[in-house]
Amino acid sequence: MQKEKKWFKPLFEFGDSPLPKKVKRDTSKHQKQIVNEESLPPNGCLPNINDKNWMKNFNPVNVEDLAVHIKKVQEVDEWLNTACVNSNNDMLLLSGPVGCGKTATIRTLAAKHNVKITEWITPLDIEYPTEFGDYEFKVPQSKKFLEFIINSANFTSLLDNNSCKLVLVEDFPNVFIRTPSEFTDILQQYRLRAKSPIVFICSESHTENKNTALHLFSPSLKEQFSIHHIMFNGVSATGLKAALKRASDIISKKYTSTYNIPTADIIESVVNTSGGDVRSAILNLHFASLKGSSSNLETSIVKEKEVRNKPTRKKKSTSNKFMSLGKDQTVSILHGVGRVLNPKELINSAGQKTLTHSPKDIIEQFITHPTSFINFLEENYLPHFSCAYDVDKAASALSDGDYMLAEWREKLCQEYGLYIAVAGLMLSNKSPVSAWNPVRGPKNMKVQYPSLHELPLLEPNYLYKGKVLVTDYITYCKIIENPT
Repeated sequence: MQKEKKWFKPLFEFGDSPLPKKVKRDTSKHQKQIVNEESLPPNGCLPNINDKNWMKNFNPVNVEDLAVHIKKVQEVDEWLNTACVNSNNDMLLLSGPVGCGKTATIRTLAAKHNVKITEWITPLDIEYPTEFGDYEFKVPQSKKFLEFIINSANFTSLLDNNSCKLVLVEDFPNVFIRTPSEFTDILQQYRLRAKSPIVFICSESHTENKNTALHLFSPSLKEQFSIHHIMFNGVSATGLKAALKRASDIISKKYTSTYNIPTADIIESVVNTSGGDVRSAILNLHFASLKGSSSNLETSIVKEKEVRNKPTRKKKSTSNKFMSLGKDQTVSILHGVGRVLNPKELINSAGQKTLTHSPKDIIEQFITHPTSFINFLEENYLPHFSCAYDVDKAASALSDGDYMLAEWREKLCQEYGLYIAVAGLMLSNKSPVSAWNPVRGPKNMKVQYPSLHELPLLEPNYLYKGKVLVTDYITYCKIIENPT
């Protein structure tokens, strides 16, 4: 009987897959495979470094594994214990720089107290057309957010055996940034209807308009809803070393087939590169210890300052810092303002003067928010000048920079405007004031527009021009506190 011929290959496999054909093995390759299998972890599986959640392999398990300061951990622990015992709808705000351990702390303590966390993730707003071509009504983000946190706080699954529930919000909908009043209304509804505590986590930013903790949680709002605020600081070098040592132990016990065991020099370089960010430190350790790298990572020498008048204290030796990986070493606005308003010059062997910090290097750190940086410069530049002629040149440079920054449609104008303002201030200040001047934040001038009674008094043909003049006049009168 002839074998049946199949003229197509089915795309769906309902049965078991066919057995693979026998292939002759090379004995040398087989021996190499046995050697490599010896370095596999005990469970026989390798970490999937392409997985977006591969860092969970190094997550802290116990409270002792946290790199956060012990007092901050105790403060969060006391609040969580009180909120779970009373089963009320208390509110907690955790703020601090990125990677300081806010989320890891609340998750580790929740696991300690057997508390289930339900986290809000802002969904994508996608409109689907109907059969007739029009779009259906889309539910607002604020309504979705309110329904989610209320249902998460009041209802639980029958399969859960947790002692308490906790709602976690770290990803805030954009509608609250535009209209903070809607967020206040939602907190009022949560206070009336919810039965579980809620935790808000906000990461600090250099710009005030992007700082969620300052923009949403005003002092009056925290007082109105009795929101307990705990501020985290950056992780210390000691905490980073302890966290990296724990990660190194995990690598040496489970993942030697994927990573090289980190040395003490690599850990020290990672600590110097991370800048107090434990998440960045784990990422740096991952890239520095990953097998398969064809070249060594470039490092720079970090020199320690000499300690005078303290002979008993030992002088620290120089250490290294990675240059090709690590956290973005963005200079804070305070350091940037100090470098611009206190320019320092170096004289080379040929007698030429050069700036210690070039304007090009400074603007690269603030090109993402040039307007905020120039506002800081305009608020603080005057006390650093000792000559009126230098002030005139600096004011002209700031004016030209503002004019170019107003052209928001061209990104190149933003860069040129920031460069003109920074370089103009640094080059015009021939004799800087050596006294210490504190850095003040820019004043938030709330523009007062003319009222409906003032508009008819303006000339009709120049209504727009008159409106601008009246707006500037009223605003500046408020600044100088003129009762007029």
